[in-house]
Amino acid sequence: MGILLQAATTVLDTANSIMPAAAPPVKELSVLELLMKGGVIMIPLILFLAIAIFFIIERYLFFRQRSGIHDNLVRDVLDKLYAGNIQGADALCTADKSALGNVLQSGISQLGKPIDHIEKALEIQSNIELNEMEKRMSWISMISGVAPRLGFIGTILGVILIFYNISQSADISIGTISAGLYQKMITSATGLIVGVVSFMGYHFLLTLIDNYSMKLQKQIFEFVKGIQKPVK
Repeated sequence: MGILLQAATTVLDTANSIMPAAAPPVKELSVLELLMKGGVIMIPLILFLAIAIFFIIERYLFFRQRSGIHDNLVRDVLDKLYAGNIQGADALCTADKSALGNVLQSGISQLGKPIDHIEKALEIQSNIELNEMEKRMSWISMISGVAPRLGFIGTILGVILIFYNISQSADISIGTISAGLYQKMITSATGLIVGVVSFMGYHFLLTLIDNYSMKLQKQIFEFVKGIQKPVK
């Protein structure tokens, strides 16, 4: 019996000796820690993201402020003009505080001149209003193109540094390569995220402005048609 117990103990000791050691617990990284491992390239990328978000929100709020289309504004202005109250029509446009109000106001200022002069004034003012809405959107477009490329540059520079360190230390273990590579891939991922956010924000705003432009042109057409209508 003693011999059997000794043999069993020997077998257990041998099994324990050949069993792999328990893997060390994986350290979980917070988002901030993960971003900090991306290196100095992360600084302009985070700055680009902040600028893009700021301009997207600022442009959207400006658009909401200036894009009001009041169905009764053109009719009310025409009613004032039919009654001979040009100042009243101008006051309605001023009180409206919208792009449409400014456009109609520019047309009212040309009343008494040939119709082509009025149409030209309306066209110029409508272009000014639309350009005001698109102001600073070029920054968003630029960031959507530059951010992914900058992130890719950060990854390439990091890979170059990894292989340089390997050439100096002759350590080509998987752990050494993967530890450095995952950190450098953070810049590519961040650049893509910034690019996608900027791209979507830019085209969202552009779609809003394009749709508003069509509505604005319709209101201008109604105004031009109305001022050419003979008053009974």
